[in-house]
Amino acid sequence: MTLPLRRWRPETWRGFRRDLLLLPVAAAETAAMYPVTGPTETFLYGVTVAALFVRRRFPLPVLVTALPVTFAGHLLIAPMVAMYQAARSLERRWAVYGWSLAFFLAALGPWWPSVLGTWQTRNDALFGVLSSALMTIGPTAMGQLSRARRQLADHIEELSRAHRREAELIAERAVVAERARLAREMHDVVSYQVSLMTVQAGALERTAEEPAARETASVIRGLGATALRELRGLLGVLRSTPGDTALRPRLTALPDLVAGSGLDARLDADLPALDALKWPPEVEETAYRTVQEALTNARKHAPGASVTVSLNLLRDTGRTALAIEIANTATPAGTQTTPLPSGGHGLTGLRERAEQLGGEFTAGPTDGGFRVRAVLPATR
Repeated sequence: MTLPLRRWRPETWRGFRRDLLLLPVAAAETAAMYPVTGPTETFLYGVTVAALFVRRRFPLPVLVTALPVTFAGHLLIAPMVAMYQAARSLERRWAVYGWSLAFFLAALGPWWPSVLGTWQTRNDALFGVLSSALMTIGPTAMGQLSRARRQLADHIEELSRAHRREAELIAERAVVAERARLAREMHDVVSYQVSLMTVQAGALERTAEEPAARETASVIRGLGATALRELRGLLGVLRSTPGDTALRPRLTALPDLVAGSGLDARLDADLPALDALKWPPEVEETAYRTVQEALTNARKHAPGASVTVSLNLLRDTGRTALAIEIANTATPAGTQTTPLPSGGHGLTGLRERAEQLGGEFTAGPTDGGFRVRAVLPATR
């Protein structure tokens, strides 16, 4: 089985640079102990120093390589580093203690004749046991301490992530509560006013004597009923969770929107083919709101004008996008218009919606009329 290649991370490079410091230290130790070491021990020590560069990935094989040098008892820095790395890497405590015992017994190598000798050599034996114990306990304790410190840092990071997730959940709950409050306010205020307007328009449609008045009242009643349906959908969205997309308007709702606009409007789009592409809910909702806002503006600022709503599929450099264009002609001559209030934020909101999806939005006058165009990519 082939092991996956590890990415060369900055911390790996910093560890490699620290390992390079072992070379002059090992060279100085070898030079200092050269009078008492033979060529075999020096060669084994060189192999151990070279093996230290892979000790993080293979801690036990490197420690096994260092045991013969430890048994010789003259060159000890590299074996102690190998013991430290093994104690830091091993997960099970009994394994750490077992390898520490093996290292301790190997460190007793020069002192075994005294240990197994007569009572006259007990001072040498005691010195050998103490020095070997210190050589073993020091790297082992530091390795275990380093491992505990690393585990503590990981635990703190995990707690930080849990805290961030909890903060996000609290913020999400606050958003849901605020959306529910807005839904209640809109239902209590806006819904009542629109319902009253619709009822009054229905009464005017039945009682008015002039055909023009009855027709106007019928249009107002129809628009009021549409506004109530839109309001109910909006209230459903506000009461839903932020990730819920079931109540978002889709492209298939555009024919009803255009037909109920009260304008001389027509829809030019192959909706079955467009709907089959499974657009993201954000794209479909933005397309619907773009058409809705453009029709509202045409009704307010160009009464009597004809409106064309076009939807087309764009494919450019492997990217799929939905192009929405709403164009209206100029207001017919002689048509009486009544200025209606306008906050001027509708087109700005449409531009922000399109830009959030990575799309484009343009709007401006053309040949006496007005055109709104949005290009919404399927993916960002």
